[in-house]
Amino acid sequence: MRQHNAYTLNDWPRRKNGELIFQNTNEAFYYANIVDDRVAAYHFLEKWRKNTLQDIDALKKREQRNWNRLFDLAARAQFYRECMEEIRRINEGKK
Repeated sequence: MRQHNAYTLNDWPRRKNGELIFQNTNEAFYYANIVDDRVAAYHFLEKWRKNTLQDIDALKKREQRNWNRLFDLAARAQFYRECMEEIRRINEGKK
């Protein structure tokens, strides 16, 4: 896997469809802390997580499963969830 060094929102790695790429939980938390519009980011992450979970369900229904792909999608959904939770935690702390 390629090594990405994203320190700003402008150079954050993305997939072809525009989804963010997180390689670990720390990146998900870091993104949650540097994003400007947390509400919009939360909704994007929510949509991307829903799409990822739908992809997982579709792959599970296949007779021959690609376990590496399933693992990658599960990790992606987890990183999106962790980022969403961090955004939620930050927003609750600002009240």
